[in-house]
Amino acid sequence: RVLGPNKRGELAKIVSALTNYGLDVQSSFTRSTSSGRTIDDVFYVTVDADSGSRSFDDTVNDGSEKVPTQVPESQFEDLRQFILQALTPPHPSALMYTSRQPKIYGVAAEAEVLALKRRGVVNKQLAAAAGGAFSSSSSLSVTSADPLFMASQLEIVAAELASATAKLVQIERVYADVETCGIDGLWDTDERNEYEQSQDPCAAIEAERADARAMFERKLAAIEAALAARDRARKDITSVIEKVPMSTISKSQRPVDEHNTLAKPKSMAGRIEPMAPQTPLMSPLSRPLPSTPCGNGKEIILQGFNWESCNEKVTKGRTWYEVLISQAPDIAKAGFTSIWMPPPTKSVSKQGYLPTDLYDLNSFYGTEEELRSCIARMREYNITPVADIVINHRCAEAQDDAGRWNQYTGKIAWDSRAVTCENPDFGGKGARGTGEDYLPAPNIDHTQDFVREDLKTWLKWLREDVGFRGWRFDFVKGYSGTFTGEYVEETRPFLSFGEFWDACDYRDGVLEYNQDRHRQRTCDWVDSTGGNTAAFDFTTKGILQEALGRTEYWRLIDSKGKPPGFCGMWPSRAVTFIENHDTGSTLQHWPFPSSKILQGYCYILTHPGTPTVFYDHWQDEKYAEGINAMLEVRKRVGITSRAAVHIEQATAGCYAAHLGRSIEEDESGSSSDVDISKPSICMKIGKEDWSPNTEKVANKSWKCTASGDGWAIWEDRDFLETVSSQSR
Repeated sequence: RVLGPNKRGELAKIVSALTNYGLDVQSSFTRSTSSGRTIDDVFYVTVDADSGSRSFDDTVNDGSEKVPTQVPESQFEDLRQFILQALTPPHPSALMYTSRQPKIYGVAAEAEVLALKRRGVVNKQLAAAAGGAFSSSSSLSVTSADPLFMASQLEIVAAELASATAKLVQIERVYADVETCGIDGLWDTDERNEYEQSQDPCAAIEAERADARAMFERKLAAIEAALAARDRARKDITSVIEKVPMSTISKSQRPVDEHNTLAKPKSMAGRIEPMAPQTPLMSPLSRPLPSTPCGNGKEIILQGFNWESCNEKVTKGRTWYEVLISQAPDIAKAGFTSIWMPPPTKSVSKQGYLPTDLYDLNSFYGTEEELRSCIARMREYNITPVADIVINHRCAEAQDDAGRWNQYTGKIAWDSRAVTCENPDFGGKGARGTGEDYLPAPNIDHTQDFVREDLKTWLKWLREDVGFRGWRFDFVKGYSGTFTGEYVEETRPFLSFGEFWDACDYRDGVLEYNQDRHRQRTCDWVDSTGGNTAAFDFTTKGILQEALGRTEYWRLIDSKGKPPGFCGMWPSRAVTFIENHDTGSTLQHWPFPSSKILQGYCYILTHPGTPTVFYDHWQDEKYAEGINAMLEVRKRVGITSRAAVHIEQATAGCYAAHLGRSIEEDESGSSSDVDISKPSICMKIGKEDWSPNTEKVANKSWKCTASGDGWAIWEDRDFLETVSSQSR
């Protein structure tokens, strides 16, 4: 029984904690007080009598049925502490002017660590990044080329910054006085009364101080954006063209010819040869060979699962693979060309991100037979199935003589040599890791030849036998991108992209305007793979949700007049998204503003990069119609991952752009020169009025073909009439 305040997401956390503890929830009921503020949750749970001798997995190796029994009374206190620990937030909530920073290792990872602690594997807990709340502020305009307008805007923003500075100085004086003389040292009676009304005056002062610092940083970011806009306007007026070196694009040469092959991979001690033009490798699909890591540049990906999909069998009586099989026609009809599927292997965690036997494809998402049927069904509709590849770490199913989990079973029967040596809890005898340490499980040593050969053989089997045609690599920060490049070079998938989740740059809890360093880190990782693997565009997600959530659309243009995310730096290697199973779903590690979901999709489905739509959004009736309309426009006009973008406006309340095929791409594949002789579109997000007809964009007549609350897309009337006449 759990009694406590009514908070969003608490029930999911409790169920997750019970599951990770190794219990089966048989039934439950919930009661609330008349005010609805207090919730009383009662769960009837059992424990498998044989669970102590094996992993937290609902399958039994010998095929026998589980024997449910009552939880021993001796474990009650341990279970109580486990649930309390799962419900305790790692950090206090951030203040109103601070940004919503991601919890990259949030509730899920913490629950996994807690579960593994009970097996004696892990002795320390992951730290979670601080979170915050969204709010709106600022009314900055940053893009007009009129010098008088720019001057007036700079004056406004400077005044706002001065006001924020004065407020910060005032509270800093109060803070300094309290530090010196205590709360009685406040010189202003009104201020003293104001603070003493709170239960903890010192905490109230500290909170106001942090709030003022965050507002100051936010106004500082705004004036940085305004100055960048002024510089762009001056360049336009004086017609000065600055040739900027591409050194900020990568550390090495960029793709020589994206229409033929990829960038020359870096050598791996002579083991990796330069990538040759791709040839068919028992292709399960009659699709064109890829010209980028994301197919032919026209790919649209559906993430075909969420964090709770693994529980579909328990809650709905059918496996997740059966759900996807039934939805294949709708997925194809909507215009998706690829589907990112969940981790296919047996795993300690239900979601599949703590894999054990890589060749065992019986998971909580369904059986191996159902998986193969699902892949075959997708192929029937010409949808590319992409496997979620988790090879940074692997959970062992046996212990060594010292009781450490580093002995592997199954077809890939590794021992401690396959484990990196940093974490003594796992007793790895391999080399030091080549990336960040993932604490919940033994990290794989990719420097070992036998490890890489086994993984390449396994990936080939997934492609040639099982039928996958693409890879999504999980937690690629854990090992060198050179190894990812080697695996991709060896297996030649149609799509290949990695999860390089790096926290954006913040200053005093506020997202900085300039995120060049952040997207450069993503670019460097892609470069380390030899350019044969794309990466999720976390930079665009961070900037986009900050801009929309706080009505700061001026964030959506960088100092050079291009999109500020990774898609504005190397679009053919950027996989854009606004939400996934980690950031949203039931985890909510870094959620997109719920009221701006369709505005977010209006941006990524019209802009360069390879867009990914989250399953929950596509299935939600509030968003489905709008998303499907945007997908139709993208396919009809032929917007690709290398589309040209000319940003027409980026003010506090509105962002607008003209997009289409490029006249000439630079070596990164990005361009701001739209070819107006070809089909193109205009789009806008935000509440402010804007129309391409009023602004006379490209001197064309435009028709609005898709729109909703705060978003709209226009198409070239001449092109639409041509399409209409051809269809007749």
